[in-house]
Amino acid sequence: MTLAREIVPTAINRHGITTDTRWLSIREIAADLGVSSSTAYKWSARGAPWFPRSIRLLNGDIRVRRDWYETWLGELEQ
Repeated sequence: MTLAREIVPTAINRHGITTDTRWLSIREIAADLGVSSSTAYKWSARGAPWFPRSIRLLNGDIRVRRDWYETWLGELEQ
């Protein structure tokens, strides 16, 4: 039995490392919103509604799924 595997879009970051584009870092979100990284980190510490749903990795980095981010942006527009 063969299981279908989801195709995961990838991109190469500035360090030449292939990354999964489903997950965004705080810096990527800050750049997209046109704010500083420190502002985005402050918003993430405040949580919703200031920042989209996120997870903290074992190394302390914060990641946001792209669909969570897009949903959050859509809610802000309403």
